[in-house]
Amino acid sequence: MKQRERSKDEIPFSEMTPAQKRSYLWDYWRIPVLVVVVVAVMLIALIRSMVTSKETLFSVTIVDVGDDSSFTPYVEQYADENGIPRDQLVIGDMVVGTAETGGGASSQAGMALYVRMQAGSEDIMILPEAVFEEFATGGYFLDLTDVVPEEWQDRLVIAEQRYDEFDEVQPEPMACGIRMRDIPGMPDTPYYQDAVIAISYYPDHFDTSADFLNSLLKK
Repeated sequence: MKQRERSKDEIPFSEMTPAQKRSYLWDYWRIPVLVVVVVAVMLIALIRSMVTSKETLFSVTIVDVGDDSSFTPYVEQYADENGIPRDQLVIGDMVVGTAETGGGASSQAGMALYVRMQAGSEDIMILPEAVFEEFATGGYFLDLTDVVPEEWQDRLVIAEQRYDEFDEVQPEPMACGIRMRDIPGMPDTPYYQDAVIAISYYPDHFDTSADFLNSLLKK
């Protein structure tokens, strides 16, 4: 009678041929090995990111700007003049839009921006005036009356902020911005002709933000 051929599960690993060992390892260990490799790669990437990434020293976010990056040279020049390394300078952009375009402060994009600002990851904001006015009533921006020079006081774009009804004794705070077209030398494009510059309500770098804004106003 012909002897039945044993399966891989019945043959001790030490008695397997090289081909059987390779087949056995591939069948039973490929998934655990792949999991270990993926986890190892993720850990290496995380550690490398933690070691190589540097703390942001100044951030500027331009909202709904599209492909117009005309303001970048102003930020980079300020960073170079004030010893802020380029790899610690963040110039970002974000699409938010207004309520009329399906965006605005109540949209998901608006909430994402709000969370970023509350976390102190935004310093200077540049955004269309209509978007500024919509966001400013919700407390997104600082009162600039004590930040800008006296001659700029009457050119501030002011928005009265809402506050909770139960807090009746709280005075009505203000959020302020400055129209980009009022600042000499700013980019002469449709976007910047209709844009406002402001400081986030919780800037991570208030002194730098105020100094940068005033450096623009003094040009």
